[in-house]
Amino acid sequence: MLDGIQKIQKKPVELDYALARFVLKHKNSSVLLSQKYGKVKDFTTRDSKLYFSQEDLSRLRRGERVEFITGRIDGAASRRERNVHHTYSRKKEAWMYDEIRDRYSSLFSYLKDVSTGYTHGVSMVRMWNISLIGSLIFGMFLMTMIYRYLGPGAQAKMQEAKDKAGTEQLIQEQEAQRVLGEEAAKKEAKKMADDEYIARLLIEEANTKQSDFEKEIMEMVKDYPIKQMVPEIAKRDRTVAAFLIGIARKESSWGVHVPVLNGEDCYNYWGYRGKRERMGTGGHTCFDSPKDAVDVVAKRMEYLISEKKLDTPAKMVIWKCGSNCAVTGGQAAANKWIDDVGFYVKKFNLEK
Repeated sequence: MLDGIQKIQKKPVELDYALARFVLKHKNSSVLLSQKYGKVKDFTTRDSKLYFSQEDLSRLRRGERVEFITGRIDGAASRRERNVHHTYSRKKEAWMYDEIRDRYSSLFSYLKDVSTGYTHGVSMVRMWNISLIGSLIFGMFLMTMIYRYLGPGAQAKMQEAKDKAGTEQLIQEQEAQRVLGEEAAKKEAKKMADDEYIARLLIEEANTKQSDFEKEIMEMVKDYPIKQMVPEIAKRDRTVAAFLIGIARKESSWGVHVPVLNGEDCYNYWGYRGKRERMGTGGHTCFDSPKDAVDVVAKRMEYLISEKKLDTPAKMVIWKCGSNCAVTGGQAAANKWIDDVGFYVKKFNLEK
């Protein structure tokens, strides 16, 4: 009833040139603005029951599933959301989570935070300073550990341990050398003792053999002057000793008929004629002692037996007649010499 008496006043018309230019520029296009999602290309209402809305797409991006069933008639189609339950266990005081979720729920808010240089209320400059301080603290701690475990003290300890190990190794080597030296000395002493024992046994055996050989010769010549030479003759090789006994028997009857010098025995029982300062009767050599006589004559016989191979009475007959027996008594005398000497040589050679 009051409208009938109301006076309508018209506002003055004002021209907005900026808005007019914008309308003329975009009058053939459409721009959809969303309070929550900002500028979007397409949009549908939530109550259309035909397509996914922006909220449905957000759920899909978060990993949730939204299912819908489409029939042959679009009017009969409906959407059915599948409930996906997510369980998060967090404390009531996790306020930072809520704030971060709200802050970064859109790309616009994230870019805004980056452009302003803040992340959860902490500026980038402050974070840089904190990282520098943390790096300095970590570096100081690291240098302390390096100096402690790898510094001069550690090097000194390592050198001390190395010197100690070297000293212990040197002591061990010296001890090993000492032990080896003692073992070598023991082995050498044992070897020397064994060698000495063997040598003593050999000497005893040789003395026993010589004693037996000496007894054998002495039994043969016990009543003749040559018996004083038996100990020296028994030291010679058995073949040499046999010729010494056999030739001495033939040439001097074992010392009965011998050359003399100034009425003294020359100890030449073999008719030896080697040139010396002292010469006896008949041009025979005169020796200084029985040992001297045996040494000189035995040496000559050893040469003839070993080098000239005159190891039989028939070959050794040159002792009597030289190179020509016809000139020094004839062959008959030579044969007689061979038989007489051979008789005693055979006695000695029976045991060879």
